[in-house]
Amino acid sequence: MSRFGEKKKKDLPGLGREIVVWFVAALLLSHTSQVLSALTLYVDPETNQVYTTPGKNRIKLGDFEPVKHAEKTPAEAQAAEKNSQALEKRIDQKMEELRALETKLEAQQQSIQTAVEQSQPILASEPDADKTAAKEEKKWYDKIKIGGYTQFRQSAGFSGDLENLSSPGDKSIEEDTNYYIRRARLVFQGDITDHLKLYMQTEFAGGDVSVRDMYGDLFFDKKKEFRIRPGLSKIPNSFELLQSSRDRVAFERADALSTGVRNERDTGMFFYWTPEHIQKRFSFLRKGLKGSGDYGVIGLGAYTGQGINERDKNDNLHFAARVTYPFQFSNGQIFEAGVYGYTGRFVPTVAANANAGILAAPIFNKKGYRDARIGLHAILYPQPFGLQAEWNWGKSPQLSDDRTSIVSGNINGGYVQAMYKYDSPWGAWIPYFKWQKYDGAEKFADNAPFARVREIEAGLEWQIRPEVEFVVAYSHMDRTNVKNLIHVKNANLMRFQLQWNY
Repeated sequence: MSRFGEKKKKDLPGLGREIVVWFVAALLLSHTSQVLSALTLYVDPETNQVYTTPGKNRIKLGDFEPVKHAEKTPAEAQAAEKNSQALEKRIDQKMEELRALETKLEAQQQSIQTAVEQSQPILASEPDADKTAAKEEKKWYDKIKIGGYTQFRQSAGFSGDLENLSSPGDKSIEEDTNYYIRRARLVFQGDITDHLKLYMQTEFAGGDVSVRDMYGDLFFDKKKEFRIRPGLSKIPNSFELLQSSRDRVAFERADALSTGVRNERDTGMFFYWTPEHIQKRFSFLRKGLKGSGDYGVIGLGAYTGQGINERDKNDNLHFAARVTYPFQFSNGQIFEAGVYGYTGRFVPTVAANANAGILAAPIFNKKGYRDARIGLHAILYPQPFGLQAEWNWGKSPQLSDDRTSIVSGNINGGYVQAMYKYDSPWGAWIPYFKWQKYDGAEKFADNAPFARVREIEAGLEWQIRPEVEFVVAYSHMDRTNVKNLIHVKNANLMRFQLQWNY
């Protein structure tokens, strides 16, 4: 409550006190004869103290002329004394009344304040109750989120053997191809409960609708550190295979890795362990730093091994395992390194191919051939300079040199990529350079032919907005066309891609 006389908003008690003081001053003046400016008196209504000088919280009573008592008769002096005592008594009475009024008003204000405070929880509880009711009424399908991305491409060859150029990963580079939708993904996902997450991804590119992912994450604990993932999903394998095409800067994954698990997915069951603080780190790396996502510090499991949306052909499972860790240094720089591998038996698809000089389907073992790899990866995330490298070695079914049978062959290859991330007012710019090499079978192609790849790619990604990206890149290709088995030693082309995220 503000005090009377201060430069604050006056409350009701202060206003009443001011009225009384001025009333008292009027009484004093009414009992005073002609006033001279010899003496000015002030009163403090809080202490009832009278002053001769102005000051804080002092109210002017009036101007008074000094009186010489010696000049008064005893009767006059006695009358003046009585008047003074009566006036002083009346002032005391008014001050008491003022204090009583002030106390009463304070009590009323306190009652009003208490009532307001008590009503606030009641008012606030109504929306809380609505939220609780809404939460209770929310069905599992209300928790599903929808997203995805689309990649729209065009390739322009300008020198070399473009007629025979072909890549299993990018049909846009083939002859007589202009505009091309490389990927058109639609994702449905959601945390149904604290212990269950659903994930489904469909592919619309290529004219046919297919399922890319269909799995559930079953968590053993509320921190979500331990989980199993049954269904159709990515295999715990190399960094680039687990990294989404939505985030990758290069146009396609390296052949040395994609030949092991084409389309990166298969049907199986996997176990993942990710400590809570590493979950946050993996999530941070997905936000502009080209991370792969959370596939565990440790990931392992079993899968059919015959490829995405393919049934098992030999009743023999593949087994895969991966260990990786994203180290963070004191300056904030993150470096990830790991090892991975898989083993199993793969049954290739065989068929006659006149364009490749294969007049009859090659002889093969229906129980499959040894299919095993081990690889290493290391990633220095672009903060702003980044390096990324992977290499793997192994065994794979492969077409024989005389093209009459399937045998077991060796594979060897990998890639190195450098990049730099520059954040500008016009979006993020990431120039990059990638070199890749591969010698080994393309086991998912008919007859599992041997392929040789030497390729460089230099490009620039422009993240115009979070939902729009544009990439342009030059590529020099030295690779085997696995359709007709012609080796293209020299081909040069430009590729353009517009990607929108939703």
